[in-house]
Amino acid sequence: MSEPVLHHAQVFYPRGREADARAFYVDQLGLREIDRLVTESVGLWFGAGEGQVHLSTEDDPHLHPRRHFALRVDSLDRAVARLRAAGARFEEATPIPGWRRIYVFDPFGNKIELDEIPS
Repeated sequence: MSEPVLHHAQVFYPRGREADARAFYVDQLGLREIDRLVTESVGLWFGAGEGQVHLSTEDDPHLHPRRHFALRVDSLDRAVARLRAAGARFEEATPIPGWRRIYVFDPFGNKIELDEIPS
């Protein structure tokens, strides 16, 4: 059996903040917006490599401090510089031998781990 591959991660944002979501996920993180499947809920979807990030509306998401998803980046320094220039908030991550990582928060408080992992 082959190793599982991330299909999607789902996070939340307040209704009406679609422009903020696009600015962060497309302009700052560099993901691409993709078409949503036909569903009854409101939200946005973004492509992330072979996987996807789904944003759904939620008025009170009750974020757990460890809840997050991770994105592998080619250059952590470039990603952090771009996000820092846009005013993103960061949190240090516990080091893992062999790779570099940091947490960044989207405008809605969702935590995203950015990983630079050598091939």
